[in-house]
Amino acid sequence: MQRYLAKRLGEGCITIWITTLVVFALLRMTGNPADFLAPPDMPWADRASLRQAYGLDEPMWKQFVLFHKSVITGEFGKSLRGTQGEALHVVMERVPATLQLTAAALLFSIVLGIPAGVVSASQPHSMVDRIGKVFAIAGQSMPVFWVGLLLILLFTVYLGWLPSAGGIDRLGWQGVIMPAISLGWLLSASHMRIVRSSMLDSLDTDYVKMARVKGLPQRLVSWKHAFKNAAIPVFTLFAVNFAHLISGAVVTETIFAWPGIGRLLVDSIFARDYAVVQTVVFLAALVIVVVNLLVDLTYAWIDPRIRVAR
Repeated sequence: MQRYLAKRLGEGCITIWITTLVVFALLRMTGNPADFLAPPDMPWADRASLRQAYGLDEPMWKQFVLFHKSVITGEFGKSLRGTQGEALHVVMERVPATLQLTAAALLFSIVLGIPAGVVSASQPHSMVDRIGKVFAIAGQSMPVFWVGLLLILLFTVYLGWLPSAGGIDRLGWQGVIMPAISLGWLLSASHMRIVRSSMLDSLDTDYVKMARVKGLPQRLVSWKHAFKNAAIPVFTLFAVNFAHLISGAVVTETIFAWPGIGRLLVDSIFARDYAVVQTVVFLAALVIVVVNLLVDLTYAWIDPRIRVAR
């Protein structure tokens, strides 16, 4: 177990390092941000001072080393956009808004997707199952940005029921409804499909057939016996989706002007704020690696038949 854990931690560190290296190189290919931030009439001496203040006059390899040093010390560098301060502080200010949106989207996807998958699997080839298949195909075929624009067009432009931009702090619970539905629509469809597939396999096992022979109600057989043993892929999908949503609900946050990490990333890319972009990408990679590691280690707890490879 210890060898397996050490191996996965090493692979995770390599993944994070390669990700930061690629992002670092791509950002430098866009040019020097000091030239982008400086006014056209700024003297060359002041431009040189600006580059020196943020370490942009150093060679590429040294800038990369300095970034890793700032990661180790927990500083992550300074934001290039005026008085915003440390990059980590700028990112952490946006985390609560992203967590609010992520929690709402996951709640929507679970409430809609999991029951639909269980009911669809319990009644295969019925009208309910066909409707569930149509819902799953439609949910996974519709891009997130298109769903968001349709929601704005319907509930804001035509009906005037919900606001199209903002956050919970400004608009209350109404401000999170459309972003959560837009972000959770695809997840609910994927949850429905994975639950249906897992439930069909579980319902065909001998112990479930025995439970039916004993005369247990169908609802009890489906939820207590079949769903419990079909929960491993569902748990995996839930955990991976949670990590991806926290790290990058970029499209949804941009469409609905949601003040989260995704919108901050887009704004920082356009402003060439190297420190903030690198910090967001590093934390996103860290969250994904940690969540995937925890999922692997939790398998044995969910199903005692599974043993982690040593």
